[in-house]
Amino acid sequence: MTLPLKRIVAGFSWLATGLLFVGAVVTTSNADAQSVTTKRAVPPSKSRAAAKRVAQPPSPWVPNPSVSGKTAYLIADATSGREIASDQADELRHPASLTKLMTIYLTFSALDSGRLSLGEGLPVSSNALNAPPTKMGLTPGGSVSVRDVTMALVTRSANDAAVVLAEALGGDEPSFARLMTQKARQLGMSSTVFRNASGLPHREQVTTARDQARLANALMRDFPHYYAVFAVQSYTYRGRPLDNHNRMLGSYEGADGLKTGYTAASGFNLVMSAMRDNRRLIGVVMGGESAGRRDRQMAELMDRGFASAQAMGISPWTSIRKPPSARYSAAQFVSGMPIQEPPRAVAVAKAEPPPPPAAPMQAAALRIAGPAVPAPREPETPPLGSWVIQVGSFNESQAAQLALERASSALPSAMRSTAAATVDEVQMASKVFHRARLTNLSQEQAIDGCKRLEKQKIYCAPLQVTSWNTPGAR
Repeated sequence: MTLPLKRIVAGFSWLATGLLFVGAVVTTSNADAQSVTTKRAVPPSKSRAAAKRVAQPPSPWVPNPSVSGKTAYLIADATSGREIASDQADELRHPASLTKLMTIYLTFSALDSGRLSLGEGLPVSSNALNAPPTKMGLTPGGSVSVRDVTMALVTRSANDAAVVLAEALGGDEPSFARLMTQKARQLGMSSTVFRNASGLPHREQVTTARDQARLANALMRDFPHYYAVFAVQSYTYRGRPLDNHNRMLGSYEGADGLKTGYTAASGFNLVMSAMRDNRRLIGVVMGGESAGRRDRQMAELMDRGFASAQAMGISPWTSIRKPPSARYSAAQFVSGMPIQEPPRAVAVAKAEPPPPPAAPMQAAALRIAGPAVPAPREPETPPLGSWVIQVGSFNESQAAQLALERASSALPSAMRSTAAATVDEVQMASKVFHRARLTNLSQEQAIDGCKRLEKQKIYCAPLQVTSWNTPGAR
């Protein structure tokens, strides 16, 4: 009895051990399976990648709701300003490097006024060095001549060059951008706002095809002695050629300027001018899908424009005379040409009043800027106690007249019939300013009229005439 009982106990012991072993194996397998399942569901590498994606900062670009698209175009006759063809020419668009046309305009102005000299060396700041491409390749801590940075803008569309000029003329780029916008208003570019000197993406930097045509018109009108620089197809800087991005210069008959531009938000842009059969057209194409398609569209529009100009009997182009304020010529911008620096003082040019602009070009400026309005009356001293709308004070009388014309056209016809548009000269220290005013208004008319103008982005101030703000005041 003892032996069989021992055998039975031993058998139960082996059975229990076996059951424990099987249970341990099954538990381990389940744990391993859960671990494998967990690893397959969220691999560590993918988990880290997801966490990295979440940690990345959002893109700084936020679309501007006022910019409804990219595409627009305008073809206009440069002599009369007559619009030949257009599509969405007054819709807001991003300018991209077309912005540099205003930077160049202010540079030309500074050269003629003596604030800059063509051979003058400008400091290269860290902001300029850190500007995104395209670049001209500046030396850290060094300097670069005004001629080199200007031609780098014209040809290479260099962003570092734009920053150098902005800091030289405005102290810093944001301040220079405010000067750019102010000049845009003076030129009749009522829809354009600048936030930098290069055209690098900024959601608030906007323009229209019509405003760009006005700017091209102003460059030809105000700086005919420099306009030929836009036809330079390559400029050598430190032994390296800076090729012009404007391929139309070599592919379209009669093309002689101006500028290309591209960002993802703007598409491919181009402002150009060309002459055929003694007629000059200004073309603006914005939002092209590629540089090639943009150029082909421009060529087709310009071809049709020249045919239409001939059929319409538009007057031939009249070259603009070199103004007395000119201190250089376009030839002096060419690399390798000697720079003969004129005196920084321009007393001779100031002593002689500039000749009136050629009639065809003056008409072009008015037509492109908007509907024509009566010319300003001769300055008259408004009676003390009366009210005026002051549109601004300008260095040039023509800019003051254009500002008055824009302001007058934006007012109700009833107010326009009673208001007198006047430009008077006010001397402060050694400078003469041309003050643009709408006079012969009541207090209510001046305040209400100025509110209306500000809604159209025409900045003004309603003022009551006192002894200190009359034309004879100093």
